[in-house]
Amino acid sequence: MDVLAVPPKREEGWYLSLMAPNTKGPKFAWLDPSRLYCNSQALSDCVKDLLKPFQNETIDLVAGIDAMGFILGSAVATTLGKGFLAIRKAGHLCVETHTQDYSDYSGREKVMEVRVDVLKPGLRVLLVDQWIETGGTMRAAIKLVENQGATVVGIAAVAIENSEGGKWLKENYKYSHCIPKELQSQIDSQYMEFFKNFSV
Repeated sequence: MDVLAVPPKREEGWYLSLMAPNTKGPKFAWLDPSRLYCNSQALSDCVKDLLKPFQNETIDLVAGIDAMGFILGSAVATTLGKGFLAIRKAGHLCVETHTQDYSDYSGREKVMEVRVDVLKPGLRVLLVDQWIETGGTMRAAIKLVENQGATVVGIAAVAIENSEGGKWLKENYKYSHCIPKELQSQIDSQYMEFFKNFSV
């Protein structure tokens, strides 16, 4: 499918087939969801699907996680008419920050940071990332938000894998992702059937 084409009938999750499989080897993530962002209708439909569970929630601010969560999070914030807060990998913010240690999907130890002058008690925050594999990155972001007294309304991502960490997040926070139930097993096995027909 042409990455910029829009099918005449847009079925649930149609845009997921725009995602690209990993072509560079095991040291990279197993697929690239960001290809769907190139299609304006796909991005719009993805954001709408992510926001469905939160239609009756008060959201004051959207926070996106470095780096691909910035793209999806900004689109979500713009759709809601809310501000956007960047949660960054340590060392990139030139202001006073709070930090949080975590292990990412590859098992590497890292540090995440957020500025200290935005989050406060009573503020209701929707956390957005592109993809949740082990859940370590999202859990660190949750701690950064909650440690400043703000409330995590929920979490949103293109996909949340049913890893131990992914299940913990689903059990403890309101969440949304774009994966129909019939595709969850493909997400969890980290192989999508449409990869067979993928061409650059």
